[in-house]
Amino acid sequence: MTLHGEFALNTLLIDTATNIEVIAVTTPTSQCDLSTHVNLSHSVTLFERIRSALKRAEISIREINLIGVGIGPGSFTGVRIAVASARMLAQVLKVPLVGIESQLIWALACDVSNDDYILVAFDAKKERVFGALYKKNRLSNTFEIIVPPGDYYLHELLAQQCIKSPLLCIGDGINRFEKTINELAPRAILHKNFIPSGIPACHYAQQLYLHHPERYQHFKNTLPYYARKSDAEIILEQKKKQC
Repeated sequence: MTLHGEFALNTLLIDTATNIEVIAVTTPTSQCDLSTHVNLSHSVTLFERIRSALKRAEISIREINLIGVGIGPGSFTGVRIAVASARMLAQVLKVPLVGIESQLIWALACDVSNDDYILVAFDAKKERVFGALYKKNRLSNTFEIIVPPGDYYLHELLAQQCIKSPLLCIGDGINRFEKTINELAPRAILHKNFIPSGIPACHYAQQLYLHHPERYQHFKNTLPYYARKSDAEIILEQKKKQC
């Protein structure tokens, strides 16, 4: 395929790490975002919404050249659904698959100024969050990773003495820990109902692929990132130790 410009690939982006279903399609001439809050399992809604996005972008699934997927960390079930679905589509369509941390997908969708910080926090239960801390870099117009995506107590993400610029907080974890955020970061702005557009992540996936195509040619190279063991794994390990 001959590329004409940086965003010449027809790209599908999906992320289901939370109850927000992020779905977007971009082409050289159109873009469609259908990201929304869903009350049902992503396994019920995902493919129908993908079909809707493709229809609005006026292309068929067979015309997709690249797939981007949120690999987590987030809901174990949600991450599995997104990654398994993306791997299946990439295998069937024989197209590259780019995995992106779900927190970065959300951060890319934020409209922030240079040197602003973005806290992305998904509720991880057990008084913890699946979160990350980013900073908008004024020189490169990219996001600098201050704390990489992982499993944290909220105060671990905010224990950064460098946070002197405005801090935008997004994700369902900020609702649960609003009091803690206000105590540790009084200047923080909480965007409680933020629904990220997947379009910036489509463009980011294209950039990653075009710069390092060899990394993303095989769908098996894209794996979920859970950041912690599931309760079932922990219980199984405990039973083994007791034997």
